[in-house]
Amino acid sequence: MSSLRIRRRDASARIAELSTKSGKLLLPNFFPVFNPNKPVVTPEEMKRIGVEAIITNSYIIYKNEKMREEALKRGIHSAIGFDGIIMTDSGAYQLYRYGGIEISNREIIRFQHAIGSDIGTILDVPMSSDISRKEAEKGVKTTIDHAIEWKSISEELKGTLWLGTPQGGPYDDLIYESAKRIAELGFDYYGVGSIKVALEEYNFTMQADLLMKVRGFLQPNKPVHFWGIGLPSSFSLFVALGADTFDSASYALYAAEGRYMTPERTIPLDELEEFPCSCPICSKYSVKEVKEMEKGERERIISIHNLYVSIQEMRKIRTAIREGWLWNLVQERARAHPKLLKALLHTLWKYRDELEEREPVTKRSAVFYSGPETLIRPEVLRARKIVRRIEAERYFRTSIYGNVPLGLKYTFPFGQTVSMDEEVEDEPSDEEMIYNIISYQFGVEAAKVFKNLKVRRSRRTGMPRDVYSDDVRIGFIRPQDCFFIPSLKGAELLVKMLPWPACRVVVKREYEDEVAKGTTVFSDFVEELDPKIRPNSEVIVVNKQDKVLATGKAVLSASEVRYFKGHPFVIIRHHLMHRD
Repeated sequence: MSSLRIRRRDASARIAELSTKSGKLLLPNFFPVFNPNKPVVTPEEMKRIGVEAIITNSYIIYKNEKMREEALKRGIHSAIGFDGIIMTDSGAYQLYRYGGIEISNREIIRFQHAIGSDIGTILDVPMSSDISRKEAEKGVKTTIDHAIEWKSISEELKGTLWLGTPQGGPYDDLIYESAKRIAELGFDYYGVGSIKVALEEYNFTMQADLLMKVRGFLQPNKPVHFWGIGLPSSFSLFVALGADTFDSASYALYAAEGRYMTPERTIPLDELEEFPCSCPICSKYSVKEVKEMEKGERERIISIHNLYVSIQEMRKIRTAIREGWLWNLVQERARAHPKLLKALLHTLWKYRDELEEREPVTKRSAVFYSGPETLIRPEVLRARKIVRRIEAERYFRTSIYGNVPLGLKYTFPFGQTVSMDEEVEDEPSDEEMIYNIISYQFGVEAAKVFKNLKVRRSRRTGMPRDVYSDDVRIGFIRPQDCFFIPSLKGAELLVKMLPWPACRVVVKREYEDEVAKGTTVFSDFVEELDPKIRPNSEVIVVNKQDKVLATGKAVLSASEVRYFKGHPFVIIRHHLMHRD
């Protein structure tokens, strides 16, 4: 079983750590393809660039007697000179290109394990967008048969993480059947097989559709690899939709064609007069010097630059997830190509419910308006839906959310949205603010439980801090997003009004005392919960008798909890009992 630990969330993306036998891999990440028959950039050079994981083809190694013996004797890491994490492909690409390979699925699986691959793959059948129905059905059957064969020998393959890839090409029913069967077999890692031809034609919409269709059947506690995605401008979109890793040889293939990568596009070297980059390659050489190089050296130099761009983009995406501005980055990158923008608009609307399930309720960064797609971002659609249910005496008008109760002026996402709207001059009263915020977070009925509200404001900022009801402190207003954080007393009052199990996480009897003393609520502790809980939701932890044990912040969505074993679910803020 793979070990995946989620650290941060944004969109459907996650900063996570994947444990392998060669160490931990930070996700999301990019696996450059290393072709041992054509080492344009060596693994040692890749490591210096910042590459943490690579993918190489086990079938190519197997076919070469010298490489095969070396890999079996010394292990794949030593044989190719890379001490990071190595994923091996099974030869599926050769199967797609040439119609067959000279080794069985069982043999190539065992070979990958024998040479010490960190992540191995079964022999699936990749498909193009123009594949016939008959051929697609045949390929899906072969893929499923090979997955079942892997399962039958999986006990002898422990230590390696195994990746299974559903197939189906352009046929939805085949995709669903394949994904369902592959998911049932218990792989450590799942793949999404990019659809050939469509990928070459920049049909990002078809690729996004495939990712979302397959993702719906996969357990969220396993990482998802999207095969063959190598354009840096598309990374952020697919990460936001739930992909954790990618692989591609595009850095070298583009270089062979004289194409220079930037985060937004590729540029023919012949059209450049100066390098718009300050990586070590672009800082060392001028365009003129690179153009005058011998072909092989020029290809190697551009390949290294292209790798720098890919690795830098992945680091930027991880930063965006940590800081809560991934959708902003996706929108920025989507402007690089009309087909990328089309895919974004299509996916945000078609899969709005699925995307909302994993969307955090609050973030550290603002929502930036950059076009019509902003109006259908998951957090925006959710906010518009909730505010329609809140009745207030005063509102302010926004182009993105419509009429918003004035008490939510400073609350995420309303107070953290940057658009072309004029600044709201009216200020909410303390009572207006508290009632509106509690109604927004916990439901309209929840605010009715609090009487004679008073607020103590910060001396430094003048913003509300501690909140009192009948002179009892019921919580505080968090400065960065103006969310209400209930105290234990506030939580006790809330559960009296909220219908079961709204805003609650119910823990099993044997964990009650631990949680009441401040222990993190792990996924295994959960007996029942509110299905509307999302990442970063403020939740109330109770027992079956509805006694408040603690309050805290959710790490996962309600729909994800049952898949994770021993994973933190609620980080406790306040707890009932003293620690031992």
